[in-house]
Amino acid sequence: MSEAVTTIKYAPGEQGGTLQHYDLEPEVFEQFLDPYMKYTCGLYLSGKESLAEAQRQKMAFIAQKLGICGGERVLDVGCGWGSLLLFLAQQFSCQGWGVTPAPNQAKYILKKASDWHLATQIRVEQAYIQNLRLPAASFDAVTFVGCISHMSDKLGILQACYRALKPKGTIYISESCFRNPQKYKEFSESPGMRFVRDEVFGWGSLEPLSVIVSAVEDAGFSLTGLTDLTSHYQRTILDWMHNIKRNQASLEAIHPGIADKLLRYLELSNIAWGFTTKHYAIVATKKR
Repeated sequence: MSEAVTTIKYAPGEQGGTLQHYDLEPEVFEQFLDPYMKYTCGLYLSGKESLAEAQRQKMAFIAQKLGICGGERVLDVGCGWGSLLLFLAQQFSCQGWGVTPAPNQAKYILKKASDWHLATQIRVEQAYIQNLRLPAASFDAVTFVGCISHMSDKLGILQACYRALKPKGTIYISESCFRNPQKYKEFSESPGMRFVRDEVFGWGSLEPLSVIVSAVEDAGFSLTGLTDLTSHYQRTILDWMHNIKRNQASLEAIHPGIADKLLRYLELSNIAWGFTTKHYAIVATKKR
């Protein structure tokens, strides 16, 4: 089988940078995330949902945007703790291929897949997507859920994913963005942004939506949908903060200092929503 190969570049510090956050002990995230361990925004359709309900609704929303009917092969880039892989395998009998550079995440997903009797449906690569040779025209869908801001060469990565998709395949990207280029110019190097980028995540590049859309279109995709999820992320963060405060003693026992760092990061994020930053879901297709 031929492979989807392209030349992809790294920015200084990009490789290994985010491991300081995403490779923390899974027990840290268990203290404030939902049972699926989904570390991105939920979807609060009525406003009365619990965090767990909102996250299940969000994953169902992603499945709907991808046109998932059952049995599809899905590439989940930056798969985190495996929430979407597990959901699609469990609810739609999908075959999932997850990619994460974090050893703790890879081990966690494989164990959970085994515990949930989904091991034959889920494969996990502990790697950077930039370093993988993806089989050409082999996936029905590709997802980037809250991770493409940690990838500098968005165009190169999206070109590789375009080649890896089957004709008529769909890509879903959700990401936080600056409202516009002017806000990026004003705030991308602010003290709060540097704290989140350098001290919390280790590496990242939050950019205007237009940068991501341009990369999607330049890679060959046709944009088919855009959804503003900003208010849903704001509510998700409030639920996370509630859980962190409730479980602060447990968090401190697992990883001293992490609770205060998480709370500061989340507070800064919620202050910025709507004024400086937004959170969008982008859907695009490979037309042929």
